[in-house]
Amino acid sequence: MKYFLSTLLLLLSLLAGLDAESQNNARFPTLHERIVQAKLREIRIKLSLDQSTFEQFRPIYLKYDREISGIDFRQQARLMKIDADSLSTEEADHLIVNQLENIKKLIAIREKYYKEFKSVLPPQKIIKLYQTEAELRKKVLDEMKRRLMSR
Repeated sequence: MKYFLSTLLLLLSLLAGLDAESQNNARFPTLHERIVQAKLREIRIKLSLDQSTFEQFRPIYLKYDREISGIDFRQQARLMKIDADSLSTEEADHLIVNQLENIKKLIAIREKYYKEFKSVLPPQKIIKLYQTEAELRKKVLDEMKRRLMSR
């Protein structure tokens, strides 16, 4: 647990000075790489992966993460917060279509990489992988919100 918290703090400290809108992998490749490495350390601990399994898993996860990071999840969050009555029919339709496209992309990526993950991990650990990613995302977002609110 102590290692988890220190890894999480490291991950959060990497994001400390950035607004959610300015996180661009092309502009901050070193930051993105450090975040991915912190995620990999946390995933390895949570999934209890031995060195051999981790070495097989790592390149697959890096490709998966690269593809997942290409999806703009902020649009989905905006959809949940927007006042629907303030939108025109065209604007509402556009938001919904964009959200559906993002969901389709996510499903396609998960289906593609499930087969690859399954060659290295049992399905139970793949579920733990998805759970760990969700926990990390939530903690990072909560910390970013807390820091933005304290400005």
